[in-house]
Amino acid sequence: MTSGHPTNYTTLTDVTHKHHLAKLVAEYGRFDALVPRRKVMQLLDKYNATPGARDNLRKSISALYEWALDREHLDPVKYQNPTKTIKRIHRSKGFYTCTIDDVRAYMKHHKPGTTARKVMVLELCTAARREDLRLLGPFNEFHRDGMKWLRWTQSKKPNRVVEIPMLPMLVEEFADVTDGTYIKTVKGTPFTHGSIGNMVRDWFDAAKVRGSLHGVRKGLSSILPHMGAKSFEIDVLLGHEMGSEESKVYVAEAERQAIAASLGKKMTGFKW
Repeated sequence: MTSGHPTNYTTLTDVTHKHHLAKLVAEYGRFDALVPRRKVMQLLDKYNATPGARDNLRKSISALYEWALDREHLDPVKYQNPTKTIKRIHRSKGFYTCTIDDVRAYMKHHKPGTTARKVMVLELCTAARREDLRLLGPFNEFHRDGMKWLRWTQSKKPNRVVEIPMLPMLVEEFADVTDGTYIKTVKGTPFTHGSIGNMVRDWFDAAKVRGSLHGVRKGLSSILPHMGAKSFEIDVLLGHEMGSEESKVYVAEAERQAIAASLGKKMTGFKW
């Protein structure tokens, strides 16, 4: 049993930044870090038609300069972050937040045993982010007090270690998976970060309801109460800070484990 995925958790953000910074290098080559603000604006303007790409490029350039200045690789007297006064492009409200009715329609359409249903069950029972979800597998399982649990390290900083009980619906859905990842492509390999998101959107379309993997995670705060979860239990499952003064007494790890176990028991009898 291992405590995480067979991958380097620090690389996802780094790879993303390198992808965007390659655009900067392709445009201007390898020059001194003293880049005029107007040159950065000229580069960003080329991506105005795709606001997400434009804002992510700006974010990566900013991260590069902040990293270099913070570690004194650049003299703060001579160099400044050229993106400091460049604003993000205003975007829409973002991903649609799924409701319990959306998920019920999805589950009704995609029958037990299908990959579509497996992905949804795994998300509902773990609340894992996409990068973590696609890599979860039997190697994350361990036993505590006679019950199966999952443990993994979140890919997103601050890279918290998550420990949650495996609900009966999760155990049943993946009883036949003994190696590799829980979710596999037709070739038997893990989905990529992008492909699993695309497939879930397609599966929602097939069920004739709106939704996405990120939309499900966004909606879990409203979906989980239908399964008997309380607010502080949801905070634990989603890896959020405790929301109320009363719930802060559960911050210690021992209490967090007790809450997760309580949530598992409450959700045991839920049926779709």
